[in-house]
Amino acid sequence: MYAYCIFAFLSLAISVCGELGMPISMGHMVLTVEHLLLQLTPIVLWAMFSLALPADTRLLRYCSKVVTICYMLTFILGLCFRSNLATMTEDGQTPQMVTLLTRIQGTIGLLSVIASLMAGCHLYSKYKGNMHKLGIALVMVFLVWLAGSNIIPSAVFYLAGNTQQTAITCVNIIIEVSSTSVYIYAYYMMCRAINDGVQDTPRDKTM
Repeated sequence: MYAYCIFAFLSLAISVCGELGMPISMGHMVLTVEHLLLQLTPIVLWAMFSLALPADTRLLRYCSKVVTICYMLTFILGLCFRSNLATMTEDGQTPQMVTLLTRIQGTIGLLSVIASLMAGCHLYSKYKGNMHKLGIALVMVFLVWLAGSNIIPSAVFYLAGNTQQTAITCVNIIIEVSSTSVYIYAYYMMCRAINDGVQDTPRDKTM
């Protein structure tokens, strides 16, 4: 978890500096480790969380498995695309494949967000302690995703006027900082829940 936090903040710093026109040059090995860690950590955490849940928490187990599978598919699709990028460029297939991959990843991302939101609402309403806090964190992840991918960009496009580019830069930075913060908090609370053995008792017996 500590390594994930370090590389998440490193990725955030690189993105923010890029938005401000001050690109940071990093070694290929560091970028590879960063990419793998940021991609694989959520998969491992969601899988461990799913396995740690009691057998009678069917909704949470289903949601956790859906999120895990979605993250795994996104990771595999990314690997396949990068490994075949040179061949697709030679064949002139890059634009079509990028469009197809973007649509597939967008659909998978939407499914994972919906599943994590359902899990978050269930945890928030049914549990207390760390599980309750994890529910709040997952709902926050959805709200930041919704605002960052739909509401705020549309508002900036229609309201910014002549300062649109500056506004977009500021909004991108705010979204990146917010996203990094809520994801770190969510995964931290997930680690707490896993370490506690998911022992927080539900408020009622309805699962």
